[in-house]
Amino acid sequence: MEAIALDGSVGWFHPANGGRGVVVVGAHGYEDLCSRVTLRTLGDELAAAGLPTLRIEPRDTGDAADLPIDADRTAAWIADVVGAVRWMREAVGVGEVVLLGLRLGALLASAAATELGGVDRLVLMAPPASGRAHTRELSILARLVDATGGGILPDGAIDIAGFRLDAATLARLEAIDLTMLRHAPAPEVLLVGDVGSTGLGRIATALEATGARVETTAFSGYARMMCDPTASEPALDTVADVVRRLATDPPAATIAPPKPAVARISGDGWVEERVVFGDGLAGVLCLPAGPSAPRRAAIWLNSGRNPHIGWARQAVDLSRRLARSGVAVLRMDLAGIGDSPAHAHTPPLALYHEVGKADVVAAIEEMARHGLTRPWLIGACSGAYQAFHTAVGDERVAGIVSINQLCFVWDASYAVHLSAWMRARPHEFESEAKRAEESDGAIAGAGPLDRPWRLAKRVVRIGLDTYRRLKNSGGSRRPGPIEQGFRTLAARGVAVSIVLSEGDKAVGELELHTGREGARIAGLPGLEILRIPNADHSLTSAAARAALGDHLVARLAGAEEGHGHIDAHRRADDPGRAPTEPLSPFTIAARMVFGRGLAT
Repeated sequence: MEAIALDGSVGWFHPANGGRGVVVVGAHGYEDLCSRVTLRTLGDELAAAGLPTLRIEPRDTGDAADLPIDADRTAAWIADVVGAVRWMREAVGVGEVVLLGLRLGALLASAAATELGGVDRLVLMAPPASGRAHTRELSILARLVDATGGGILPDGAIDIAGFRLDAATLARLEAIDLTMLRHAPAPEVLLVGDVGSTGLGRIATALEATGARVETTAFSGYARMMCDPTASEPALDTVADVVRRLATDPPAATIAPPKPAVARISGDGWVEERVVFGDGLAGVLCLPAGPSAPRRAAIWLNSGRNPHIGWARQAVDLSRRLARSGVAVLRMDLAGIGDSPAHAHTPPLALYHEVGKADVVAAIEEMARHGLTRPWLIGACSGAYQAFHTAVGDERVAGIVSINQLCFVWDASYAVHLSAWMRARPHEFESEAKRAEESDGAIAGAGPLDRPWRLAKRVVRIGLDTYRRLKNSGGSRRPGPIEQGFRTLAARGVAVSIVLSEGDKAVGELELHTGREGARIAGLPGLEILRIPNADHSLTSAAARAALGDHLVARLAGAEEGHGHIDAHRRADDPGRAPTEPLSPFTIAARMVFGRGLAT
């Protein structure tokens, strides 16, 4: 896999020696987070079958450059897809081009194929019938995944998991209608979806009327793929089916595969370069623009199985904000997540596994090759777990930012809980989606975080377990291993930021190991606890992300290295706030069970 940059858009190129190239256009936002592993696997498998493949990320999505606020995003996205097809023809020299799109990518691929002409095959995976149909489907999806005020906003925009499509973009997408095409976008079209459904049937009938040869095939594993980024299972059967169909009788290559130039893009105060390092790990190095060397460096780790762009694209936005403040940031995917393939030894629940530290160490070494030493580690949830344990054991780490860390000690009880949730989530999502479709999206209180009766048994089990652990850990003055880890970091001069959404389950997890309100570590030099009000576990809202960004800039781009005076307890909207009253064990147990956010 090699990095590509094309006029602000970016891509991952899977080289091969065949003469039939494939350009892949993925979904948008939340659906991209869920489906990225599937499309990365598709790229690998197509290349293995002899088809050079480029996965493109248009501007204003993923790691691509940002567009101006008033830009016509739909037109820009179509232009980026057109540019990717031309690159495949001109730079790779293929004789045939297949354009493949998933969800919103299917609409863009169809529009680009119509504009280009000469696309040999078009593959539309789970295609909406039109831009209008896509808007309706997204409004339903928002109710299923977003408990933080997303969905259709007063200004006509749609927000899902912090990813926003503004009203103007939605209106322009409505001009794309697969059931109203006058000319065939390609001679051969493959539709991958719910075979027998009215929507797919209408698309097939309309395309056949243009003279295109249309085939349909089932999208096996769609619900399991799209249920949640962390619980997502790649749609391997569908990948194998598509590869088999596209790899039949490919033409021979006319030139050798290209050697891409450095994949570099730039924006307001930052320059980014895509990198592949270690054992095939994918990342993006974001540097301050200009001749001055970065003041400090950081590595941004995955939260759950969210790809390195981050929930609500926050890793992209905040790393660029840090770069403008003089901080170099490498945002990366651990093995088996996002654009990084799994290692042979990567376990299914690698989020909290020991092998994750090896990937973080590889990132530290990659930064050193760029002259960037003593990095900070930034991680949320499972990424915070990897940051903390790597920092305790690696003296090259200068500081950590731990965001809503739900687990400090990975043991069998956590593994069972996470494994059970990951198995149940696809079925739950599928049933919710069917109910939403039947009721035309009017599903009050059916979101994944609003089921108190389903959690009754978990209240008893986790509540009692929490009480036992509180009793066992709170009565002794001897520091436990986690408290001792924080003390070790302080003794080495490692700065520590603990960022908590008020009411999140991470609050109770911290208190299990460090006392109420983190009292046993609050006085450590270099340690600060920041509490963000009105924020969910993933910091979905713009206000929560802004508060995190303010904190990151203050800590990483502020005073020179060293502890200085730090207020150990601070709330994002009240810097002078004193610690609150201690919480009762029952309150902690309730937060552990009912706190907002998914168990990642």
